[in-house]
Amino acid sequence: MLKLILATAAALPVAAGATVAATGVAWVDVREGGPNGTRIVVPVPLLAAELASAFVPIPDIASEMGEARQHLGAARKVLDALGESPDGELVRVEDKDETVVIAKEGDTLRVHVSGKNEDIDVNVPLESAAQVIRPDGRIDPAAAVRGLRHARFQTLVEVRDGDDHVKISLW
Repeated sequence: MLKLILATAAALPVAAGATVAATGVAWVDVREGGPNGTRIVVPVPLLAAELASAFVPIPDIASEMGEARQHLGAARKVLDALGESPDGELVRVEDKDETVVIAKEGDTLRVHVSGKNEDIDVNVPLESAAQVIRPDGRIDPAAAVRGLRHARFQTLVEVRDGDDHVKISLW
């Protein structure tokens, strides 16, 4: 009987750890003030984020933004077309001290902004973006979090501004 109790007690943390590993973890890494500054790293299990997102109300874009609903179908078609298109640079805007590049690489839309003292990288998995747009004209926050499973093992956002650095990665 004691062996059964010990086996059960050992199995619970292992099962919990396996569940978190299977669903993924978002790592939020914030460094302020360079290598000798403050650093905060927060691991967020995606399962916990999914549970929390279930309580976020789904906004009705049609009533809040007027014409936006009629364009959601077009947005979905654009995402589908991007998914089927070859990789490459889609947009490049260069100004005095700033460059913005939007490119499709694999199943990800990459946005890179570089300026005088800052660099910003945002990676949007196309499948995740497509899941967010509901057919009824609403944006689903829970679907946004669920869609992050398609972004495993990549960096979603990275911002470098002088000595400050913020990075959000999924594992």
